[in-house]
Amino acid sequence: MNQITKNILMIRPSSFGYNEDTSKDNFFQSKVDNMNDNEIQLAAIHEFENMCSILRDHGINIILCENKKNKKLSDDVFPNNWISFHKDKYVIHSMYAESRRKEKNKSFIEILKNNGFNYSLLNDYSIYEEDEVFLEGTGSVVLDRTNKVAYCSISKRSDFNLFEKFCQDIGYSPITFKSYDSKGGIVYHTNVMMSIGDDFILICLESIIDKEERIRVKESIKKTAKNIIEIDLDQMESFAGNLLQLGEKGNKIIVISQLAFNSLNRNQKEILSIDSKIVNIPIPLIQKCGGGSVRCMIAEII
Repeated sequence: MNQITKNILMIRPSSFGYNEDTSKDNFFQSKVDNMNDNEIQLAAIHEFENMCSILRDHGINIILCENKKNKKLSDDVFPNNWISFHKDKYVIHSMYAESRRKEKNKSFIEILKNNGFNYSLLNDYSIYEEDEVFLEGTGSVVLDRTNKVAYCSISKRSDFNLFEKFCQDIGYSPITFKSYDSKGGIVYHTNVMMSIGDDFILICLESIIDKEERIRVKESIKKTAKNIIEIDLDQMESFAGNLLQLGEKGNKIIVISQLAFNSLNRNQKEILSIDSKIVNIPIPLIQKCGGGSVRCMIAEII
């Protein structure tokens, strides 16, 4: 199976803002004190539209959706947490923050169908929310689609047993561990410390404190023969792990935020540039207020 795609789903922010519910365990997130709610929303729209324009200029096909009925969704710009795509199937995921569960909008599947993408439901894990069991899509899980291996940093948002079930459902081998930020807090999503492309695996091994877990992860990624790019904790906390390779053969790009790009050293950039063009996008408000970066804003249609 292909690792990357040029087709993606993105959601225009309907009412972007600071979410108290998600801030409880997302230490990448912080309040913006010098802007009111309307100013924050307008700035988020500007960053979002600019990102879409840049991606389209680089040959990326965006299926753009919008929540028109429910306009009080502060985090709907991050669709990869509630939906993921696998060949001709899609999965609806179990969400940690109750305020985010209303983001799930199955009418977007009809929009995909109208654009030539016919997907059927594989499983809906929403039923696990009442038991407080969560797995937030490709935020919780980083997929090596080529080798059918899935990685998950266990946290409140990423349940071990549900991850194992997810891997069974899609036919992947599971690799689990725990990762921590520089202050000792558990990293809330795997995709802020790890990203997998066609020819590279970028990871913050420093965040995996348990020696046996770190060895197990290293052994797994060495088997892939992909270039290993290690980032440190400071780079992880600048969202360097939250990048994504998109495109197709002969036209691949690395989508990364400006903040994350600036944190990388020359050698890391050179490895990422072997088969791709690095496209860095400024989204300072969305990163700061939402606690997520460019990868979180993209659900790959693959």
